[in-house]
Amino acid sequence: MTSLRQLAIALLGALLIYYEIFRWIPLGRWNWQFHFPVTNDQFYPDLVIGALLLWFLWSFTRQSRPGMITACVLLSLWVVVHLFDWWIPYLRNLPQNGGRYSFYRPHTQLLPVIGHHYPPDAGHAILDLILYPTCLVALFATLKSRSPKTVPIRANPRDPR
Repeated sequence: MTSLRQLAIALLGALLIYYEIFRWIPLGRWNWQFHFPVTNDQFYPDLVIGALLLWFLWSFTRQSRPGMITACVLLSLWVVVHLFDWWIPYLRNLPQNGGRYSFYRPHTQLLPVIGHHYPPDAGHAILDLILYPTCLVALFATLKSRSPKTVPIRANPRDPR
């Protein structure tokens, strides 16, 4: 097993574990859930995301190229969504970014508010801290695992052509 694929498996496992804990376990101000059962406003999408992460993990473990490619595509989509939902608004100084921040303000914060630069809450910041390298390593591991070039079979093995 290549070290990149092992790292991808470890990161996918960490992403799966963190995501499931973050979405389904009451962690107080971290995810604004204070008791069981949690109130999950994304119940069905979270079930699908958990199942997909398990499939991605299985695909990298078994080196299933279609699953690995699908994982890279969907993880990349998730990265783009989080970039546009969280990080680009944080980098831009726009007053209209305050709406989402007012919703997440009571959650645990890691990054400072500077002017109208409103950060993602800590739960999403840590999720992205795991997600972004996972996506990158999964992409490199998938590219590295390409099947070797096939050598054409010659009719006469002694023929040098």
